[in-house]
Amino acid sequence: MRTRFHQWLDPWRLRLSQEDALIPLSVLGLLVGLISALLISIFHLLLTAGQIYVLGLSVAGEYASLPLIWRFLLPVLGAVVLGLAFSRLAPARRTVGIGFTLLRFHRYNAELPWQNAVVQFFSGLWALLVGLSSGREGPGVHMGATGGSLISHWLHLPHNSTRTLVGCGAAAAIAASFNTPLAAVLFTLEVIVRQYTLASFVPVMLASSAGALLSTLVFGNNPAFDITLDHSLAWWEVSVLVGLGLALGVAAAAFNGLSMLTIQRTKEWPVLWRFALVGLLTGVIGLWLPQVMSLSYGTINVAAAAGLTMGFLFALTLAKGVLSAITFGAGLPLGVVGSTLVIGGFAGASVGMGLLEVTQSAPSEVAFYTVLGMGAMMGAVLQAPLAALTAVIELTGSTSAIMPAMLTILIANLTSRQLFGEAGIYDAALRANAHSIAAFSLWRGANDVAIGSIIDRKIIELPAQGHAESLRAALATEPNWLIFRAAGEEPPAVITAESAARWLAQLPPVADDAPPPDELIWREILPTINARTADIGLTLTEARELMRAEKVDTLIGQRITVPPFKRSFGVLTRQRLDEAP
Repeated sequence: MRTRFHQWLDPWRLRLSQEDALIPLSVLGLLVGLISALLISIFHLLLTAGQIYVLGLSVAGEYASLPLIWRFLLPVLGAVVLGLAFSRLAPARRTVGIGFTLLRFHRYNAELPWQNAVVQFFSGLWALLVGLSSGREGPGVHMGATGGSLISHWLHLPHNSTRTLVGCGAAAAIAASFNTPLAAVLFTLEVIVRQYTLASFVPVMLASSAGALLSTLVFGNNPAFDITLDHSLAWWEVSVLVGLGLALGVAAAAFNGLSMLTIQRTKEWPVLWRFALVGLLTGVIGLWLPQVMSLSYGTINVAAAAGLTMGFLFALTLAKGVLSAITFGAGLPLGVVGSTLVIGGFAGASVGMGLLEVTQSAPSEVAFYTVLGMGAMMGAVLQAPLAALTAVIELTGSTSAIMPAMLTILIANLTSRQLFGEAGIYDAALRANAHSIAAFSLWRGANDVAIGSIIDRKIIELPAQGHAESLRAALATEPNWLIFRAAGEEPPAVITAESAARWLAQLPPVADDAPPPDELIWREILPTINARTADIGLTLTEARELMRAEKVDTLIGQRITVPPFKRSFGVLTRQRLDEAP
């Protein structure tokens, strides 16, 4: 029966391997979206039930209603229990979250093991229940993406379909968490898939819509934030928007930097120590600021309604930022997207309260700056400005926020990336953990970058013939490549410094009284590489086409300076080109 079923599916598999298989992919994407939304809804319901019926909170997320001693003991003991549980798991099974999803997506054909998703579900639920500071979208993305991967694996679909269905699951999870279906689509394409194509956009959009619809049926129109926007922008506020963008760009760089510092300093620690440190820090901060424990979504709604003072909001911004960055860096099984929204919301609300006190304007101004802060911080930390902008529009339901949100988000993104050199937090975390992914870049494409920006510039150019001693002297400067050129010779010969050093090591020793050696023609002796010259102004796309046409794996980057002479600037290999955007 099973064999006949798979034989019946064979024509569909062949159809799905094509790039325009929109209808079957869309149907599967819709199914994955519903499954993903169901999982995140169950997660949400269990968390709410645990907070109210187990912890006895008056309102879900209101950790301030706990007795003082339990604000400290709950996260400390909860983190220790979680650390003990993770210590008994194999390292391969306790790796979870959006970073893990990214790594599996780009390096393992989007194959996500179900065991890690089970660990993610229960560990994420426990971590948020005991008050550890973060968001629920990290576990949601992992679980939704795993659902798409498992369905594809069960149906034995081609890898291109698997990647799309994983994207569908991730988008549906974000949409179900915040009721922002379009922002969820853009988040998935910017942060996880990293490619905009119609073949992936349509199924992901359907899955996201299904996720938002199911979440709305269960939790209403505002599953996370309940913010109403009613504000007319004055011209003098443009300077405030610029200042807010700059401040949150700096804050985003600091958040990413603290997260990476935590990873570097604690990644060799036993998992119990790391988790216990986070629990202790959460407990200490929770004694004075319980509003930063767990999700903190309810506190954002209060802040947007001008219910908190400017000084208190600033303290919440600092505490939530430090706590969430260390929690993420220490490897807790939680997400970071919700935290960035909350941190930015607190910061924006503090600006709004400051203006409210100075200008005596309407309280609605606080909600306006709260939402702008949420979008700016999210966009700068994740380096996903389009998703952040769309989230602002969907959270407020107001098109009047488009221009100010766009200005604030772009300034924050450029400040974090250009002034401080910060990449998206998930890319930075993968690199800090000795992982890397060769994926598409939405910041630039192969037609936007010239090979001059990626060539290996550690070269030495030598005459076409010479003595072994001159070769040794050149290698002493530690180049990566040696280029030999004769007059009128095109292309010049090129060899790796490693190969040249091996050749020199094989030469017999020369006696002191031996006659001077003859000059050697390097091209005829050394194992040079088949290479071709190329202008350093070529784009990456043009370089790939040139390599394919000339059937070479190495290019020598040149620029004509004083015709007919040419100067070599560096060497570009196919491997380096393939790792570029």
